[in-house]
Amino acid sequence: MENKYEITEKQLAFLEDYLKRKYPNFQDEVRIELIDHLISDFEATTQNGNLSQYLSNELGFIRRFANRRVSEFKKTYGKQTWNHFFDFFTDLKLLPISIAVFSMFYFLAEKLNNKWLWGTFLILQSVILLLSAFFGMINKKKLSKVDEVKYLGAEIWLPFLMIHLADGFEFKYFLMSNSYLFTIYASFAIIYGLAAFIVLRKQRKIILEKYKHLLN
Repeated sequence: MENKYEITEKQLAFLEDYLKRKYPNFQDEVRIELIDHLISDFEATTQNGNLSQYLSNELGFIRRFANRRVSEFKKTYGKQTWNHFFDFFTDLKLLPISIAVFSMFYFLAEKLNNKWLWGTFLILQSVILLLSAFFGMINKKKLSKVDEVKYLGAEIWLPFLMIHLADGFEFKYFLMSNSYLFTIYASFAIIYGLAAFIVLRKQRKIILEKYKHLLN
């Protein structure tokens, strides 16, 4: 039976250095996972032990692996935001906030004209966006290429997009023609924005703690 090829210490060091140079934004655990896979596949498939040639052939897989990790970050942030969004309707501590938001928008829809109503909606959402930018985003140059940081806060833009789409397609006038419909639409945007802000703050704390060795 033919013996399985075993990667050498020199090749392992080359592989680790190669991935660090080509993909410096990979987390340690992600890099380790990728290295384990590449080593296993290389040892099982190589005919001549040429690691450089193997890596050249596997560039497509490595890129797909990197893209998959990015997609996982996006899904994680999105899932966490939706979970916190639903908490506003199931958590007794957060439920009063939801009731207050719905009540406020219904009152405003009944009392204000369209110009002031939409302007108030825009201002409130802008406040959440500014709070997210100042107290949630990570403006650290050393972490700028880390995927967790690059996609942090992506969910905060959905409510703002809702405003601009309704404004651009003049859908806002239809919304404001019905107090109940506007209340639901505006409340959803604000509460989702608050949920995204909560996730942003939590993830910011986790990321800064995780990568504090890079900031010292």
